[in-house]
This record gives sequence, structure tokens and C-alpha cells, in this order.
Amino acid sequence: MCIRDRFEDMSGEPLIGHEKNSRFINTPDAPNWFIKMMEPEAVAFRRLITKGSKSYGYLVVEADPSDEVNEVWADVKVLFWLGSFFLMLIVGLIYIALRQGLRPLELLEDALGQLEKGDFSARVDTSVVKELSSIQFRFNHMASVLEHTMAENHALAGSMLSLQEEERRDLSRELHDELGPCLFGIRVDLGNIERVAAENKLPEIEEKVESVKVITNHIQSLVRKMLSRLRPLTLDDLGLVDAIRDMLHNWRDRQPEIDWEWDFVGEFHTLPDTLQVTLYRIVQECTTNSVRHAHASHVKVEARREHESVKVTVTDDGVGFQADLVRGFGLIGMRERVSALGGRIAFDTAEGRGLQVRVLIPLKGNDKT
Repeated sequence: MCIRDRFEDMSGEPLIGHEKNSRFINTPDAPNWFIKMMEPEAVAFRRLITKGSKSYGYLVVEADPSDEVNEVWADVKVLFWLGSFFLMLIVGLIYIALRQGLRPLELLEDALGQLEKGDFSARVDTSVVKELSSIQFRFNHMASVLEHTMAENHALAGSMLSLQEEERRDLSRELHDELGPCLFGIRVDLGNIERVAAENKLPEIEEKVESVKVITNHIQSLVRKMLSRLRPLTLDDLGLVDAIRDMLHNWRDRQPEIDWEWDFVGEFHTLPDTLQVTLYRIVQECTTNSVRHAHASHVKVEARREHESVKVTVTDDGVGFQADLVRGFGLIGMRERVSALGGRIAFDTAEGRGLQVRVLIPLKGNDKT
């Protein structure tokens, strides 16, 4: 503590030369605002100086707190710099922690960018944070589903091209093997008719004309068969339900040893054309498989139109096959048709216990097809 003293006259005015007299004089380091805030109220001690009966003035002694204020200011500065250091350290640690904590989100963003570019193999590592781990798990599942779906679509597209090429080869083969000889036969018969007509041999002319008629009928039957493969004619003439019934009646006539059963519920004639063709082809493929491959003794066809979807189920009691080997027998083509309309197809089967094909196609999105 610094002490300042001065002499004052009897009126309390400092004597000349003692205005700033001090035994300890400290220049304050602290700013004025800090001094005003920290400086205590001044306390002065006054003692009257006398000699005999005569008074000469006062000796005033008072404390000078500048030293203590400077010490406090020095401590405050140390604490300030320490506090600043620790604050920066804490901010740095928080930044590092946030950086590490948000790193999974950055990786997730990068993975989403990969998906956007068509790379469906993108995956992210699961985090220890429960909330992020759930998001990352769902992302990986979504990416897996997309990758599987794209692979399946590519496979279906390849199968579709193969089926189209196979269909074209079959049509080309039939045109070459069936129509070619028929047309050649007609040309030969017409040449013979021309020859025997010149010789006026009427019986031979009638024979050749009858041969041309037979060949023409065969060509007509062949063309009708080809047109039916391209598009079922009975569908345009009878409508979906009656066309399927007609198909099943034909199967019953050709395969009387099989018990055929069908059930239709709802209005089908207002369904879009593409949807009707798809349903007809599915039933056609299923019943063909039941006869040719399943060796079934009972086949049941069910179709039901509901408010938002159409369901078709074809069940037989044939030999069945392994459910994980659903390929061939036109099943890939059925899956392609159903997938193109946003529907689902399921095969319930096992070796020795028949096959059930269940198809569900939504009406929403297919109302303009």
C-alpha cells in the first residue's frame, strides 16, 4: 500500500510544495475505467501540528491504492490471457469434435452424389452415433435395393431383347418353312391349271383348283396363328373375360383329362388396352406351362378387379419347381410385362406340389395405357 502525505494550513489548503508530495508515488498501469471501478473511497488521517499554544496547520496522511489497483490489473491481464488461451483451446476442440461428428454426414453426401451419377455401389460405414447409424443403415439398404433393381432391370432388358429376337426368329422360320412352300405349291398348281386349261382337261383343272384351296386355307390358318401371337384377335372381338373363357374352353377341348376351373369378379371391359393384353398373355403363358411342363390334372384361373388394382391368380397341381429357379417357361416374359406396368408377380411353388402365380397390377398410372 502506498502512502501519500501533505501539509495543509489551518484553512485546509495544501501548502506550497506539498500539493503532490508523497513518500511513494506510483504511476498507474491500469486504465482509468478500471481504476474508477476498483479504487476504494479515499480515507485520510489529519493531525494538527502545534507548538505550545500556536497551531501551524495539519499533517494529512492518506492511502494511495494505485499499487493494489496495478496488482489487480496485472492479475486481471494474466487471467484474461489465460482465459483467452483456454477459450481458443475449447473452441478448437469443439471444432475438431464437430468436424469428426459431421464427417459421416459429409460421407453420406458424397455417397448421395455417387447415387445421383448412377453409381449404385456406393456405401457408407455405420457410425457409433445411434441417430446417424440408423440413417446410414437405411441409406445402405436403399442403395442395395437400387443396385439390385437396376441389375434386375438390365437383366430384364437383355431378356426382353432375347425374347424379341427369338420371336422374330420363330416368325421368320415359320414364314420360310410354312409360307414359302405353300406359295411355291400355289405357283406350281397355277402353272398346271394354265397348262391343262390349254388342253381343255376339266377334271384335272378341278383337282388343281381344290389343291390351291387347301393350300390357301393352310396359309390363312398360319397367318391367323401368327397374328394371334402378335396380338390375340379374340381380345378385340370378345373382350378380356370372354377371350380368356374362350381360351380355357379350347384347352378343355384339347385336354379333357385336365379339370379346368375359372372365376372372374368385377368389370374388366373398361380396363386399358395394354393392361388387358398383359393379363391375357399372363393367363395364356400360365395355362400353357401347366399343360406342357407341369403335367397338371387341375388348373384354376381367378381374376378380380378391385378399386385400385387388378389381381390374377393361376394355380395348378403339377410337378412344380424350385422357387429360387424361376426362369424359363416364359416366366421372365411375364415378369417383364408386370414390371412394365408397375405391378408385382409372385411364384409360390416347390418340387412336387404345383405352382401358383399371383399377379397384382395397380390401376393408378395405367389408366391411360
